[in-house]
Amino acid sequence: MSAKVGRREVDFTSGPMLKKIILYALPIIGVNVLQLLFTMADLSVLGIFTGNDNAIAAVGATTPIINLCIGFLTGLAVGANVKIARLVGAKDEKQARVFVGTAIFISIVGGILLMILGVILAEQMLIWTNCAPTVLPYATKYLRIYFLGMPIIMLYNFSTAILRAVGDTARPLFFLIIGGILNVVLNIFFITVVGLDIEGVAIATVVSNSVSGICALVLMIKSDGYAKIERENLKISKEELLDIVKIGLPIAISKCLFSFANVIVSAKLNSLGDVAMTAHSITKEFDGFILEIVHAIDAASIAVISQNYGARKMDRIKKVIFLTMGMQVACSLVLAGLLMVFGKTLCGIMTDTETVLELCMVRIYSISIFYFLLGLLGVVQEAIRGIGYSLTSTLISVFANIILRVIYIYFVYPFISIEGNLAHNLQMLYLLYPASWFVALVVATVILIVLFNHVKKKLEKENAIKGEEI
Repeated sequence: MSAKVGRREVDFTSGPMLKKIILYALPIIGVNVLQLLFTMADLSVLGIFTGNDNAIAAVGATTPIINLCIGFLTGLAVGANVKIARLVGAKDEKQARVFVGTAIFISIVGGILLMILGVILAEQMLIWTNCAPTVLPYATKYLRIYFLGMPIIMLYNFSTAILRAVGDTARPLFFLIIGGILNVVLNIFFITVVGLDIEGVAIATVVSNSVSGICALVLMIKSDGYAKIERENLKISKEELLDIVKIGLPIAISKCLFSFANVIVSAKLNSLGDVAMTAHSITKEFDGFILEIVHAIDAASIAVISQNYGARKMDRIKKVIFLTMGMQVACSLVLAGLLMVFGKTLCGIMTDTETVLELCMVRIYSISIFYFLLGLLGVVQEAIRGIGYSLTSTLISVFANIILRVIYIYFVYPFISIEGNLAHNLQMLYLLYPASWFVALVVATVILIVLFNHVKKKLEKENAIKGEEI
């Protein structure tokens, strides 16, 4: 056992937590927001320098497929994050490094498998998603090039998850900034100098991700702390693999189900017409910033909770839950308020159609103001996962994202919609989000209270037995 903590690693098991959590979460927020900005930059470069609407549409057409594929493996990355964070809390550096080696090996092997499947099935997957014939050739090129870089992309995602587990969130942000700036420069170079369009954007994305991934890999090889990669551990260790899968597989399934649930909602949204879809797409770009911050605080909570669970400090876990809940409410409401005030002006950057702008505000008032509910639900789910009940957390996601939404769309929405009233119908459809978040939050909170008390009593009993043995 080793209690050594590297200079960039953070021990959440002792001392005041609020400042540590904020400093830990800020770089994650930066990463999420920058990723959103760099995606917008890709589209902007295509629009400014090519004017090719089909190429621009192709990037969006590939997003659901990329999210579905990457989401599965990043679920396993969260499993590694949780397990390594617990070992950091338990001050078991040697075993943490074994898990690091296994996780990195999983990322490489999984990335290679995704690369092969993606390159072969790219066009067929796009056909399954009803990709428009005019967009299909561009989307197929983009998707195949993107999948060629999947091994290095997954390496970066796993490396970031591992570094977060040991409390290092600053350097992944720095690596992303380097990669993001390189991405924009290469976009412009490949399009304006080389003469490519969609291929240039795809190559720039893969190269920039490769640079970020290599930086993270070199950092971990040279590390002297919990996150160090050692050659002898760079293999699939059966016991460690099973532990990662046990925690990560339910998360991976949850991410896939979330993507599937969005397809169900999108199908209903599409039925409301092009104007509704346009407004939805525009507003989603702006309230996406709130959503990314919500997810960042969730990511912070799981690492902090897992470390304290590894240290068997349940009282500190309770404090983490309340602190991160407060952060979720404060950040979500402030940003939502700003969006309500400036939303129409921001959306006006992308469209000057008054009807579309009015429908943009419908989404903001119906969803954005309620993102704090999603934030609270996320903290509760991560707490359940952090204390060892990953499958239970996934079942809550199934309940919230599949069951409740299907019930709402097919058994509630038809009775509250009004034929011919687009704004009303769009609002009624959007209300399924806060409605499902609220119901799921109530259920998840009750489950967390029961499980938390159960785990606390179990640990107290274990400590009593150890005391008697001593």
